[in-house]
Order: sequence, then C-alpha cells, then structure tokens
Amino acid sequence: MEGKQMKTGYTFVSVSTAEPGRLDELAKIASTPSEQMDGKIPGLLARQVSVDRERNAVVVWATFDRKETLYAYLETEDGKKDHGKQDDMSCISSFAMYDLVPVSERIPGLEEKTAP
Repeated sequence: MEGKQMKTGYTFVSVSTAEPGRLDELAKIASTPSEQMDGKIPGLLARQVSVDRERNAVVVWATFDRKETLYAYLETEDGKKDHGKQDDMSCISSFAMYDLVPVSERIPGLEEKTAP
C-alpha cells in the first residue's frame, strides 16, 4: 500500500494568558473543547494544547481539513455544548484567536492509505 499525504486546509490557534495563580485552571478549560471534538469530527487532523509557564500562557492549535469543518460543528448542539461557553472564564486575562491557512506543513501520520 502506498500513502498519499493528506492536505490540511485550516488551523485554529488561540493564545490566552491567565489571571495570576490560575494557569492550570486555564489549561484545563482550554484543553476541553479540542478533547471533546477528538473522534467526533472526521476533519480534525491534529490538535495540541501547550502551556508556557514563564509567560503564564496557554496555546491551543487544532488543524482541520477545512475551516468549514470546525465552524459547521460549532453550530450544532454538540458543538455548542463541547465548546465550553457555559464554563467560568474568569481565569482568562487575555485571549487572541487566529484563523490560519497552512503554507508549509508536515504532520506525521497524516497519510491516507490507498490500495496499489
């Protein structure tokens, strides 16, 4: 079997900083949406939530086949529930969100298996 590299079409990135002493709380809140989406959305190709303790920040990225995959899901009842809008967000000091189009990439394991 030979592999054909799948193309990513969209990456969501957010960078948040926490109120003093609340970084771990922010990390948990920031992790939940992509964890909830994992396995539910076929177009979710890769995801990561990382903490930068020196900068008191949490960075989230999730890569999809298309931007519409994420936003269509967020319009569903499951999407609204999984996104955590009902959570207490008071631990967030600042938040920035980016809608990115990949121009260069390599994500190991993103290969479609095709028959010879």
